[in-house]
Amino acid sequence: MTGYELPEEPEALRAVLSEKLQSGAKRMNAHDVHISILKDEVIALKEANKMQDERLARIEKNTATLVEIFRAGDGTLKTARWFGKLLIWIGSLSSALYALWYAIVNWPHRGG
Repeated sequence: MTGYELPEEPEALRAVLSEKLQSGAKRMNAHDVHISILKDEVIALKEANKMQDERLARIEKNTATLVEIFRAGDGTLKTARWFGKLLIWIGSLSSALYALWYAIVNWPHRGG
């Protein structure tokens, strides 16, 4: 008997069809078990994904604070650099003025 040939006798036909139905039912039951296992795994994955999302949200919140601190530190460094350049100019001018004043005040005492 090949794939689609059915026997002529009713009892043999009934036996073949019953066997096919039972094998189909067994396969469907196996698929149902497999699908229920997959559904359980999907639920577990969704739960794990939810926990992972919560962890990522906490990490993002913590790193946002750190990023703000570094950005504030960057602004502070820019201000400190500007202030340092200002101090260099003021220091240079004040030392030049002091040298000029010292030269004027002490010039006659050098034997001039």
